[in-house]
Amino acid sequence: MIWKRLGWSAAVAAVAAGLFTAYLEQSARGTYVNADGASNALQAWDMLHGNLLLHGWALADVSFYTTDLPQYMAVEAIRGLGPDVVHICAALAYTVLVLLAAWLAKGRATGGEGATRALIAAGIMLAPQLGGGGTGILLLSPDHVATAIPLLLAWLIIDRGRGWPVPVSVGLLLTWTIAGDPLAAVVGALPLAAVCAMRLLERVVLRRDKIADNSKRRRGGAWYHLSLLGAAMVSVPAAWGVTKLIAASGGWTQTAVQTGLAGSGMLGQHAALTGTGILQLFGAGFRGQPGGVLTAFAFVHLIGVALAAWGFLLAVRHFFAADLLVQVLTTAIVVNLAAYMFSVQAQDITRTREIAAVLPFGAVLAGRLVACNLRGPRLGPLMAGILAVYAGMLVFDAVQPPVPAPTAALATWLARHDLTRGLAGYWQANSVTLYSRGQVQVRAIGLNSRGQLSARSWWQARQAWYDPATEDASFVISVPPPARWQDQALIREMEAQAGRPVHVYQVGAYSVAVWNVNLLARLGPVG
Repeated sequence: MIWKRLGWSAAVAAVAAGLFTAYLEQSARGTYVNADGASNALQAWDMLHGNLLLHGWALADVSFYTTDLPQYMAVEAIRGLGPDVVHICAALAYTVLVLLAAWLAKGRATGGEGATRALIAAGIMLAPQLGGGGTGILLLSPDHVATAIPLLLAWLIIDRGRGWPVPVSVGLLLTWTIAGDPLAAVVGALPLAAVCAMRLLERVVLRRDKIADNSKRRRGGAWYHLSLLGAAMVSVPAAWGVTKLIAASGGWTQTAVQTGLAGSGMLGQHAALTGTGILQLFGAGFRGQPGGVLTAFAFVHLIGVALAAWGFLLAVRHFFAADLLVQVLTTAIVVNLAAYMFSVQAQDITRTREIAAVLPFGAVLAGRLVACNLRGPRLGPLMAGILAVYAGMLVFDAVQPPVPAPTAALATWLARHDLTRGLAGYWQANSVTLYSRGQVQVRAIGLNSRGQLSARSWWQARQAWYDPATEDASFVISVPPPARWQDQALIREMEAQAGRPVHVYQVGAYSVAVWNVNLLARLGPVG
């Protein structure tokens, strides 16, 4: 028995190593680190060097403080600061996500059924699509992808655990996750609370009507559902309290999340964005594909979409007879998609990251509910063949020629010319800093309400960076169209505040203007 377990453990470790290697190659080759990922890497680097509460930092509308930043710190402790940290963390997170989805889909099933369940879930997620919809969301910057890891752990505890440790552990995991990513309240706490409340109400109705229900014992007692309901409900204010305590202790502050319902005239566009986003998450996005092999891969991925849709429809059809986990996953998918489609979040296809949890949740449902229909002398070999094709797609994606990072060459040029302190627009500043591995420090600036150049509202930045008494900046980077006009006009606007530069260099597509004064002293007030 022990040798069998060791053999399985070794096999899982080998699969995990293979997946991590493939995902790392796809991440590093298929895309490059942008300013969002670079900002998270710089935050983790500051935490690693003693600023654990990120004193003086103003973060974006999602902090990822408890979800992604600890992982970034651990990798940076070994690798140092650099763009490879973002790729490594993305590959690690997605590898863990695939394995957790397979484990959760397996449930308590054993033998062939258990293996089929796990392989279906893992297979659906196995080969993220090349491009922004797949690699750019699932294998790059923190985009709510790693948020699903603690949520799957919570669902695994519900599925496998027993007794009072279950609600306690689930409540702690939800609190921890929501503190770093409020979206976890929508796709985690809310679905769990809704399902438990429904089960408690169902229990009351069944008792009132004196209807015998053999599933009540299987579903757990009232105290169990009540405790899970309490854990889910308490986790949201508890997480809010954690973030407020951090801010009150001098730690990071956070930009308010943009909320609100979409206008009725936008629902058609939002529905189209939601459908396109789902296809991209599952690897079947046809938008922007150049044709040929990649379009063929998108067609193959429609099999995974069909399996996930099949599992979801089965879950909806048998919702009231399903186990707690299936009900929670189904509710989470519905709530996530509805909150996205009917809100102001669905602005463009890049916002697909807001529904990233639909991929692992849908894969788990497919594994748990569809597997029993796909075992047989004919279907078994067919599914094995499809899985092999998916594995081939993963290998193909991992060996593609690398996509050059626009700011990598710029960072090298600046370091070579001893231009180590400067200013730029948001999308260039922190990414240049990261690609130079900290040798060049570029801070983000923009225009305030008076039309003056200023620190960019402390978005993904530390206030101390802009203090002219302790820091300096001697150059400004501007970019050509189609960049935002504000970033194109940075040099011109700085001339209005600091006079003509002493040198202007053209570095690829970028213009670098150099002054002999500390430009931080010439910035206007924020606002």
